[in-house]
Amino acid sequence: MNRKMIHTVLLVCALMPAMAQAFGNHDTWTSGWGQGVSEFVIKGKGQSQLYLACDDAGSQPATLIFTDASGHQVSIDSGKRLQVRIDGGEPVDISDSDSRVGDDLITQAWNALRTGEQVLVTGDGLRPALFTLNGAGKVLPAFNTQGCISKFAL
Repeated sequence: MNRKMIHTVLLVCALMPAMAQAFGNHDTWTSGWGQGVSEFVIKGKGQSQLYLACDDAGSQPATLIFTDASGHQVSIDSGKRLQVRIDGGEPVDISDSDSRVGDDLITQAWNALRTGEQVLVTGDGLRPALFTLNGAGKVLPAFNTQGCISKFAL
């Protein structure tokens, strides 16, 4: 094999795991599972996506990561502001899940994701992104079930 061919094969092999882990689409919510973690995702314009995950054993708090169109991210419990606005309603601050109020707000927002039509997500230093909630009710479990819990609940 010539050197160019070897470099090409090595590059393809190196990229395969990254491509295999990428999932989700723009039209409907999708779910996946691996190593005791249930994952839920919807993609938006550019690199934007809304990613939620729950530790099936309930030993870790739920994860929610918002990525904007430029690829910048913010997540709950990171010390940065994160808000959702479902179906044009009032913004709900889901920045912190380590308090009773934070737990209540995340429960409210998470469960509204299951019944709404669209969500606008904003975060500190990120561009807002709009996502469909098509199929969310079929894949997202209710909050405080199936390992989807807040830091406060631990």
